[in-house]
Amino acid sequence: MGPTLLHRSVLLLLVASAMVLAVASTTAATPAPDASIAEAVHDAPPSAAVHQVLIGPPHPPPLDIHSIINAVHETRGDFVKSLADKTANLKLSNGRRVIDYYNVMVFNRQQQYSHSLKKEVMYREVKYHGIPYGVWVFESGWFRNDGDGGFINWAFRGSWTRSGRDNKHVTFRKRY
Repeated sequence: MGPTLLHRSVLLLLVASAMVLAVASTTAATPAPDASIAEAVHDAPPSAAVHQVLIGPPHPPPLDIHSIINAVHETRGDFVKSLADKTANLKLSNGRRVIDYYNVMVFNRQQQYSHSLKKEVMYREVKYHGIPYGVWVFESGWFRNDGDGGFINWAFRGSWTRSGRDNKHVTFRKRY
């Protein structure tokens, strides 16, 4: 059973706390202001002091977006489905959504597969807890899953038909 809403809230709170600690550790190394700056801050209105505190270091530490993604999704299956949905809803440079013109395949690259995808317009690799997933955006073609067919390993969007043993062969049609 996946984490409850309380568990997810705690995870997000932990991620936020880690980010605050990372920023705080970089500001702890900055030298203390001299007396003239301290007096100016003391004499300034309260909103000015808050503004100065909120500015923080000039270069905050980089965020590890993959850690945040991994913490927010409760299961691999949710991650794979969400990745396919988000890719399908990406906007093209002309303002149209990917799903209106292309097909999308997300697949666990640790599994065996074969494919023949025509007019591939994008490929990215994304890791979930160290597991590499390929994300393809393409016009048409076919993809065969020769490994585990569970939903933790693959998801696809677009205009498709499944066939073959265990429905692991997917044929994609042109969308426009």
